[in-house]
Amino acid sequence: MEINFAQLQADLIAGDLGVLESERRAYTKKFWKYFLICLAFFIGVPLVIFIVSPDSMLAALITGGVILVGSAIFLGIGYNRFYKHFKEQFKGKVIPAVVKFVDERLSYDPNLGLMDKYAESKIFTQRYDRHKAEDTISGKFDLTDFAFGEIHTEYKTVTTDKNGRRQEHWHTIFKGMFFVSDFHKNFHGETMIDMDFMERYLGKLGRKFQQWNSSRDGDLVKLENPEFEKKFAVYSTDEQECRYILTPSMMERLLEMSKKLNFKISISFRNNQVYIAVFNNMDLFEPSVFGSLLKEEDYKIIITILKSMTGIIEDLNLNTRIWTKE
Repeated sequence: MEINFAQLQADLIAGDLGVLESERRAYTKKFWKYFLICLAFFIGVPLVIFIVSPDSMLAALITGGVILVGSAIFLGIGYNRFYKHFKEQFKGKVIPAVVKFVDERLSYDPNLGLMDKYAESKIFTQRYDRHKAEDTISGKFDLTDFAFGEIHTEYKTVTTDKNGRRQEHWHTIFKGMFFVSDFHKNFHGETMIDMDFMERYLGKLGRKFQQWNSSRDGDLVKLENPEFEKKFAVYSTDEQECRYILTPSMMERLLEMSKKLNFKISISFRNNQVYIAVFNNMDLFEPSVFGSLLKEEDYKIIITILKSMTGIIEDLNLNTRIWTKE
């Protein structure tokens, strides 16, 4: 179904989005007013002190520093207070309306995360030290239950510089959209599919490195589709089951889905589910205080991602019951 952006925008502006945009404009106008007042104090007061008493340079600098810190705290507190309300209203009213506009069968929960599914998938073997999981959309198309949401996981390393100062560094493991759906088959083993960079660039030597991949359970499985082999590396604890899942038709569907998403992906089949990690590195549902809420391109991006994720059900033919659960 084609999305009528003009109709969507008109509906949103007539409702909660129009109210939020008016609040945003009023706040930004007030913010810049206070910012200019603070800037005037930051420049003017030390300058007056210096003009009145040229020997008071240190006092002028200290006064400027105090004003700068005080202004930052004042503006920061005001921004945080406004943004909390603004974000709650945007995620509580605007995004649900956009989601329902795409498909009435979808439900949106800004506070629900999929970290349990992230762990179940075993796609990521790196331990994470902090995470953020939110903005989950779920639904049921025909007989297939599914959900997808934003996840960001990171791990920490600590170094010490030459002066003995401890420094923390945060490294992203995954940032993107995480999808899970019932596959309607009882899996006895597990099959993992990673984007294949080794063989693509290193040829046969790259395939040797894949075979030595200790982070994956099972063995590297060679399949009969050259394009699929070039793009993906497949590991499975049950090669027969892996070939049963990755039929020629399924491999073609996964290739087509990958082209549509146009992002790096990783996939696992286990626990009678299919899990897909889409590395899009986006924060789709975060509103901007200093940018208009009415930009059509922002909603086009959100809707494109929504349609791509829900399209996985059709792309992978998940509603066709090829197997029955044992």
